[in-house]
Amino acid sequence: MKPFLQALDERVLVCDGAMGTMLYAKGVFINRCFDSLNVMSPDTVTEIHQDYVRAGADVLETNTFGANRIKLRSFGLGDTVREINLEGARVAKKAARDQAYVAGRAASTSSFSKRSAI
Repeated sequence: MKPFLQALDERVLVCDGAMGTMLYAKGVFINRCFDSLNVMSPDTVTEIHQDYVRAGADVLETNTFGANRIKLRSFGLGDTVREINLEGARVAKKAARDQAYVAGRAASTSSFSKRSAI
């Protein structure tokens, strides 16, 4: 594969998307911590990543959208931030092989303090 910036300079790269939707379609209920599946059910996450590669995605996003201490704490997993993020990267890299790039995925905590709500 070409270096990422070179590939990006040459053409539009297609990213995957909707990991949560795909997990839900596989029977993972919305009240579960999707990020924890990197550790608890890596084969499920790998399979979805591989589906995106087969569909033509150039970039796989890690299954780490909510893998931050605040969000994980709400599932009793606040001490597993590092493990979940590392496994998310490992699973995506395994699925990508030499056919796709891997991008880390992070989001806000979806938590507001009293000050930010003003």
